[in-house]
Amino acid sequence: MKTPIIVAAFGTTSRSRAVYETVHVHLKRRFAGHPIQWAFTSRFVRARLQGADLPSPGEAVRRLADQGHRWAVVQSFHMICGHEFHRLVQEVQHPACRVSMGHSLLCRPEDHRAVAEALAPVFALDESEAVVLVGHGTDHCSWSAYPAFGFRLREMYGPRAFVGVIEGGWPDREALVGRIVESGFRRARLVPFLLVAGVHFREDLAGSEDSWKTVLEARGVRVALETEALGSRPSILDIFAQHMGQALEAIPDTETRQSLSHPGRVQVP
Repeated sequence: MKTPIIVAAFGTTSRSRAVYETVHVHLKRRFAGHPIQWAFTSRFVRARLQGADLPSPGEAVRRLADQGHRWAVVQSFHMICGHEFHRLVQEVQHPACRVSMGHSLLCRPEDHRAVAEALAPVFALDESEAVVLVGHGTDHCSWSAYPAFGFRLREMYGPRAFVGVIEGGWPDREALVGRIVESGFRRARLVPFLLVAGVHFREDLAGSEDSWKTVLEARGVRVALETEALGSRPSILDIFAQHMGQALEAIPDTETRQSLSHPGRVQVP
């Protein structure tokens, strides 16, 4: 049997679970023959979905070890290598089953460029409007991935490109809205820089009270909402799939595996 793959995402309790189904079909097509299962990193989501067979990433690895697997790929479906990615690396360590980690979406410089290229259709919709991508944000030191990605977007698409965060890190909503208005834009397109357009999209970006939309409109900017999140874009899923492929390629061949002296170590290619 081919190396099993665990897809580790934050999780969702909303109707956006349909996006995860789209992701699953995409990955099954790309990695035919590899068993693929999901694990949610959020304890809150797992508790809300009681009765569903959705293990934690650590439990998913333990199950594979019990089945006799000695290697597995764990693919992070987070946007950046922040708190959740590093907790994930620690959680999936197992004495009998080694893990090769697939990186989050934005990790290497080539990832930033590939994601920027994947968003070209959004920038082509209306060249007179600001395109505002809004991610979750983090207080982890990896917060700088967001402004770094904004720099890459401006290199490719010019001053129309803006990247902000909902919470943690920089630039926050007030700082970014001020920049948009000062730049003279009177129209803006809000784009969820999230895997699914779930609660954060409905409340923080598009909500009727104290949202990015209402704050921009209060400053005289007409807002269009892009409802398609990253998990619905095949070109974005191809980038995750590339990371999965790199993690698979990092697994040694059969003879080398048998001679490994540290079977529990997590390998990050």
